Amino acid sequence: MGAVRLRNLGEAVHLYAPPDSPNSLHVDAKQVITVAGPLKETDDAYVCGEGDNARAFPKSRWAVEKQAPAKKAAATTDAAAKGGDS
Repeated sequence: MGAVRLRNLGEAVHLYAPPDSPNSLHVDAKQVITVAGPLKETDDAYVCGEGDNARAFPKSRWAVEKQAPAKKAAATTDAAAKGGDS
């Protein structure tokens, strides 16, 4: 299924429910949120989730954030591997 990261390109918004509801998710301008995937794209929206849980996020307000590549472990030098002899 995976997760999708979306950046809010517009002003602050409340998702899923009205602002006063405990089920409301406040999203600030430029904030990145993570929602359930999979991601499907239409001409004007990103559709995330499946079946009854699918939600459309308009492209005019949202952008998909690319996952940062995993950082590789730093290579160990011969000196460090030998205890740092000088």
